[in-house]
Amino acid sequence: MIPGEFDYQLNLQKSLATCPNVRGVVDTVKDLEMFIYPYLSGDLLRLNIKPNNILVDYVESAEGEIVVNNVQFSDLEDTVIVPRGKWLAGPLCGNALWRSPESWCRSRQNQASDVFSFGIVMIYVMVIEMVFRVNDDELNSADSWRHILRRHISYFADEDGLNGFLEHIGEENPFFDRLIDLASIFGPENPRQPFERWGYVEPDLRDLIGKMTNLDPTKRITASEALQHRWFSKTG
Repeated sequence: MIPGEFDYQLNLQKSLATCPNVRGVVDTVKDLEMFIYPYLSGDLLRLNIKPNNILVDYVESAEGEIVVNNVQFSDLEDTVIVPRGKWLAGPLCGNALWRSPESWCRSRQNQASDVFSFGIVMIYVMVIEMVFRVNDDELNSADSWRHILRRHISYFADEDGLNGFLEHIGEENPFFDRLIDLASIFGPENPRQPFERWGYVEPDLRDLIGKMTNLDPTKRITASEALQHRWFSKTG
């Protein structure tokens, strides 16, 4: 972290504290140095959640124990207000390795899109895997969406989730047929690798992230519901 960056971002958020639609409250899970943001359940759509936009203020004891004092998001200029029950449509938001599938499709996005991205960050922090990290040639290609959305389908798209997502984006969306084509490549010779079957991930964490990363944004767990999940309750 750049010296002074955390204080700068904290002071910036304090200056916005009187705005009823902007909040920066953070809940820190002390034992695992993991965190989730209650304000994702409000009207603020973050749009660009990724590890290097998360600022952690911590101290390390002589025994090597890390204590997290505070956590904040940076790049507040990327946020927009999306009232409850409404959607933002059109923009391609966030970083390719962390964005939601509906953002890839330039379809309707809201706080559920942030929940998806945060679930992907949680996998990175807790399991040390960047699940959408394709090789550089694929990432920089004109059809990078093809390589990354293939992983979205492999890891997070059961039949109900895929059908719900297709309904969400609509047949007029150019990604409607693209996703159907991508899904068709999976079969007995090329099986999906559903996250729910990743046995090396702790079961409760796997259950929580699975609920956060449902391909269908209307079926994802909310941030408020996530905070009530047993994985958080047993680590507080």
